[in-house]
Amino acid sequence: MASTPEHWHQLTGPSNWFQLAYPPHWQHEERDGAAALRPSGSDAFVAINTIWFDDSRSGASPGLQDIIDQFPKSRHVQRLGTGDFDGLTECVRGEASLAPPVAWWRRLFVKPHWRHWTMWAFRRDQLLIVFTLLHSGERDNELEALTRMMLGTLQIPETPADPPEVFAQHCLQLAQRKFPLLEAKLGEEFQLELGGSRLNLFNFYRAYVRETHKFEEILLPALTTVVQVQEWGTEQTEPPLDAVRDRLMPMLYPEDAWQERFPDFAGSPWVAGLAILYVVDEHNAYWYVRDDLAEKWGLTLDELHEIAIENLQQHFETEPMEMAVAGSEEEGPSMLMPGKPDSYNACRLLSQPFLAKLRSFVGGDLAIGVPGRDFFVAVSMKAESMLEHVRARVQEDFRQTDHPLTDRMLLITADGVSELIDESA
Repeated sequence: MASTPEHWHQLTGPSNWFQLAYPPHWQHEERDGAAALRPSGSDAFVAINTIWFDDSRSGASPGLQDIIDQFPKSRHVQRLGTGDFDGLTECVRGEASLAPPVAWWRRLFVKPHWRHWTMWAFRRDQLLIVFTLLHSGERDNELEALTRMMLGTLQIPETPADPPEVFAQHCLQLAQRKFPLLEAKLGEEFQLELGGSRLNLFNFYRAYVRETHKFEEILLPALTTVVQVQEWGTEQTEPPLDAVRDRLMPMLYPEDAWQERFPDFAGSPWVAGLAILYVVDEHNAYWYVRDDLAEKWGLTLDELHEIAIENLQQHFETEPMEMAVAGSEEEGPSMLMPGKPDSYNACRLLSQPFLAKLRSFVGGDLAIGVPGRDFFVAVSMKAESMLEHVRARVQEDFRQTDHPLTDRMLLITADGVSELIDESA
């Protein structure tokens, strides 16, 4: 793999199937389920298509000729060498007319608009990744050389993750094998139904695509917990307040997911598309407090919030948060982040004393990214050069983390917390 220029951006493919660096003046787009990279001010683009195929199916594996055949017209097709690129199986160039076929007599008056293209096909196990450079005018050798430079940064995992639908089938098979006495089936919206309970597979899939060799290690504890919870009585599902009061904790959650999937969970909207919910901590797991349970306890939402924040403060007194700090001797600390993951790291932003300490430490206002439950990054508003870099990293982490929260940034001032609007967007 070629060394990546430090100022280049990073693109991660679906299911973590690839990583590719590209110049900062190129724009990333999504088109009909495929990614595209486009130089600013140009009609040229590089399309990126990912194809997963089943080895058990009969017939030849897909290749570039299958894609070339989709062009309405093509000419001057030439196969090139694969060079030194790891995993490159085919490289073909040619010209294509993208206009739909017309009647023979119209062709007398309409001259085809031919475009130059070059395709590269990379293969790893059942994964095929096709990069297609397409542009008008004369063949642009400099543009092709830059595209090859980008392909030199391409990273494909040794064992690509299964796509979501295959992963779900493997989850079902694992549940049926480990718990044969319980009915197991796949439900809607990427869920597994096991013995009357529903398990959302979304976060487990995010963890799996980063460590494909830990499939059972990721899934089996969750399946076991689901089965154990089904054996709980009302003492566990509707405990008295005194039994759980010191284990009530706040939990940030995406507001749209809360309202659409779990509207019966006690909570309230916060900022930047986030909501504040409440959980009962069970040491190795937690479960969410429902509206009816809070009502049974005789607690208003404000009272529940006050108890949870007090417990949050106590949690970090017994388990202090270690912060990693970046900065310079001249300007002082400019960026802070937790030194290790914790399920309640992001919730610390609900603590006014904690926010005051952060502002005091950097000497002013902060921008904070909260891509996931276990992590946040705080940047001094004085460090303008770092802000856009951090914003891009937050957006990337949001797409990859196990428990995603938001790709938007927060602004911490003496007045409290609000959303930091990206005026360049």
